[in-house]
Amino acid sequence: MRRLLFGPIRLFGDMQVYLWPVLVALLVTLFPYEWLAGIWPTFGSVFDPVFATTRAHLIGHTTLFFLLGLLILLSGPLLQRRPLPYFALILLVALGQEALQALSKLHLPTDWDGLDLLLDLTGSALAFLLLWLWQRARQRLGPRAAN
Repeated sequence: MRRLLFGPIRLFGDMQVYLWPVLVALLVTLFPYEWLAGIWPTFGSVFDPVFATTRAHLIGHTTLFFLLGLLILLSGPLLQRRPLPYFALILLVALGQEALQALSKLHLPTDWDGLDLLLDLTGSALAFLLLWLWQRARQRLGPRAAN
């Protein structure tokens, strides 16, 4: 069990993933914070101001999925060269998060949920782009980057 969580696991082919950062990222991303804020006033007093305005909500979604994307890309380096499976995984997580939010609020998805999906994909794309640019810079610097 320890090796399964903390060592790399082979998913298929040559794709290896460190499972624990992905699980932590998924837990943080999929957790229904709004539900928790409703039943635990102390948490609500901290959580509610973070998503209080439209701008804060937009920044929050983008940042959350930027961090999720970085964790996933760093945990499964093969995804750094394969954007299609990476974005498919991110889309599944984003849809899951929106579905869990809708369930916790007991409402059907709205236009805002579509905007949230776009923001989630934007944050993930920024993570992919940042890592790609970082890798290109390291390749160009070559041996000088190691010093």
